[in-house]
Amino acid sequence: MVYRKTIISMTFFLLAGSLLLAADIRIGLFYKKGLQSIVFTVVEGEYILYGNNSQVAVARKGSIFHIERTGSGLTVSDTRKSYGVFNSLDFNGISSINVFLVKPVLPSYASEESDDNLSVSVFSDELRLINRLDTAKYVAGTVESESGPNATIEYYKAQAVLVRTYARKNFYRHAHEGFNLCDNEHCQAYKGKSRMNKTIYDATLATQNQILADNTGEPVITAYHASCGGITAGAAMIWNKDLPYLIPVKDPFCDGSVHRTWSKSIPLTEWNTYLERKGLSSAIRPTYKGTAVNRQKFLDSDKLRLPLTDIREDLKLKSSFFTLVQENGQVVITGHGYGHGLGLCQEGAIEMSRVGYTYVDILMFYFRGLKLISP
Repeated sequence: MVYRKTIISMTFFLLAGSLLLAADIRIGLFYKKGLQSIVFTVVEGEYILYGNNSQVAVARKGSIFHIERTGSGLTVSDTRKSYGVFNSLDFNGISSINVFLVKPVLPSYASEESDDNLSVSVFSDELRLINRLDTAKYVAGTVESESGPNATIEYYKAQAVLVRTYARKNFYRHAHEGFNLCDNEHCQAYKGKSRMNKTIYDATLATQNQILADNTGEPVITAYHASCGGITAGAAMIWNKDLPYLIPVKDPFCDGSVHRTWSKSIPLTEWNTYLERKGLSSAIRPTYKGTAVNRQKFLDSDKLRLPLTDIREDLKLKSSFFTLVQENGQVVITGHGYGHGLGLCQEGAIEMSRVGYTYVDILMFYFRGLKLISP
């Protein structure tokens, strides 16, 4: 047994200088959270801990390590001893299934479980945590984070394709920081291991390697949002440029969704103050009267021309798809949908899957003129 572990240890020691051989994708965890110390716990499997590429310890299920930034280095200890200060730490899993938990201590955040391996170093005066894991596990974890655990397998298949396509298209987005993608909405929300619904992982494997591509075979921008409110947005509505596969699509499938219609009222005095803050005359009356079947880009009233996306962000509205009128000293905002409105409407797609459409149907409904490929 000792001989076998020695061989395994040497194998991972040889791979330590080329970490991409042990994983398909590298995800920056707790990105830009200013972490100064964490606790690492082995949840499943067995790990070998390397410090500066040399073996430091073996970590079995239940093992706990405290890691703290000390200047440009890392101090690491377990419940028995301190192992010293290192420039880099690598927890490499050696079992068939390896799962770890990270609990940020300073500052404190909720703990997260992740699959496979973890690298720790200091970057820009904070801990840099890089989860090195199999792409399928990343896709499943992201689908669960973005979609929740209560949808159908056909919907999860569609979402898995979108997540995988995004990862492929943006694979080098954080290359200058030593990893591929981060774990927050700047890339895609990844909150760790998918555990809440096995169907999510089944859907990920069922669509293994499939991505959405244009006619040249290039992966496309796979935008998605919670609810379109009846019609999706065109790319130019958000990004000032047209994309042939991101055009407005009338969507009857989200008609009964919880975010189909919403409203908010603010005092007229508050509205006038807001206009003045934007450099506009408060004497301009809000008379924008969009309809529930059309999206507009600007709030137009006489000389007033204000992007609806700005109003959404400034007033913390659910979407930029709304009507706006003045009534009894109030500005009444009646809106539709939740999110930017581009690409796949998650609430509509879930309903499509419930009434019998396949994931291919769903993807081709929201993204026009594309194809599924397995590069």
